[in-house]
Amino acid sequence: MQESLNGRDPGNSSSKAHWFLKVSRDDSHTEVLGPVRWEQEHNPRGMSLDPSKTRIAVDDDGIYVVFVQAVFILRSGSTDTGQTDKRVRLRLQLNTNGTDGIPEDQLVAAWDEREVKDVHDEQIVHLSFMVLLELKKSQYIRVMAKHRDKLDYNTPLSTFLTIVKHSDLQD
Repeated sequence: MQESLNGRDPGNSSSKAHWFLKVSRDDSHTEVLGPVRWEQEHNPRGMSLDPSKTRIAVDDDGIYVVFVQAVFILRSGSTDTGQTDKRVRLRLQLNTNGTDGIPEDQLVAAWDEREVKDVHDEQIVHLSFMVLLELKKSQYIRVMAKHRDKLDYNTPLSTFLTIVKHSDLQD
């Protein structure tokens, strides 16, 4: 017979809120740094996407683990400032809104700067981060990326987000 942990049945751990999302191409934003659009891979449990599919809201207050991975494909001619500068500055960040109408704020970011050296040069760059967050029902998270046009949309599940509720908030 299994003992309960903190009054919970350890065999019922699958009831926690969780979600796995994969990247979806979105050409409607023209900014270099802009929101990543998501497509649900499985039915969500305890979370939802807004109509723009860029904001993920949680249904319950809690501590959540968020892992984001992005794969960028860099080719010749894909630089920040044209052909004279062969450097590409990539960025992946997680934003959230505050409670009580506080504007969106950046929580964590990963970045890389690469030089595209040759006409036939192709580089694959991975950026990722994991963060433990306290989220309330009125909050959402949103992933922002610099150079979304260079995200790998073709390889299955190369760019994704997973979120799991770790625990409830204690009063």
